[in-house]
Amino acid sequence: MRSAFTIRAFAKINLGLTVVARRADGFHDLESVMQQVSLSDKLSFEPISGTGWKFFCTDQQLSGTDNLVSRAAALLEQETGKTLTGVKITLYKNIPVAAGLAGGSADAAGALAGLNKYWGLKLDKSTLLKLGAALGSDVPFCLQGGTSLARGRGEQLEKLPPLPFFWIVLALPHNLKMSTAAAYKCFDTSYLGKPSLDPLVDAIRQGCKSGLQNWLANGFTNTLETAVLPGSGILQNFKLKLQELGFQPVLSGSGPTLFILTEDYKLARSAVRAIEQIGGIAYLCWTTTGNEEC
Repeated sequence: MRSAFTIRAFAKINLGLTVVARRADGFHDLESVMQQVSLSDKLSFEPISGTGWKFFCTDQQLSGTDNLVSRAAALLEQETGKTLTGVKITLYKNIPVAAGLAGGSADAAGALAGLNKYWGLKLDKSTLLKLGAALGSDVPFCLQGGTSLARGRGEQLEKLPPLPFFWIVLALPHNLKMSTAAAYKCFDTSYLGKPSLDPLVDAIRQGCKSGLQNWLANGFTNTLETAVLPGSGILQNFKLKLQELGFQPVLSGSGPTLFILTEDYKLARSAVRAIEQIGGIAYLCWTTTGNEEC
């Protein structure tokens, strides 16, 4: 019988995101610099008798066949056309849901990589990335990890040099979730193609820390801010309070998570305390360089 093992499924932030154009299929082309961070869910794979899989999640609301983990298992079964050894998959949820951190996509990526290993399928990375794109736009990045420039719906990836080590403080108001679909529907279309990500990409390629910090401090790093911030007085006030305290919070994805990037551990800890004092939820994590499972 196969041995049980556990892998981590890492969250991401968007250092910059630009909606480029609306597509004929109703989706949008975008450009985004995505960065993997250390905040993660965990997926365990344990042998059970019989064939197929059983899926459980520590958050009962996320259990079921519609979860991306179950869908990833079904997709692998369909792709291989094999009768697969029985496995119990347990998702230990830690990444907040509907927060702009690609938690569901990370779990799907973890399931693809973990089941490829557990079942001994020996699917290569390009095949896993293709399957990941069928599950969701952020899944390919979550399989690859590190730092990447994403295009198309997010599935076209260009690896960038790894970011130097930074502390990342994630901040979000209690019980605030946002719809990605609504954000893409409601953003100000006069901002299509804005902001240009060239200064950000150049800073990363040159290893210029000050250029990265200047980008994050410029006040507009994400087209979706034009929908998300005006659409939520709670989030808008939350960001304003953090700015008044001297921090530079930036929106990740479609929100509501804001993040603060710093090299200074003391500053990161003070940001965590400030976020909690104004009634928010804070996670202290750091940049990571890529996934070994895929």
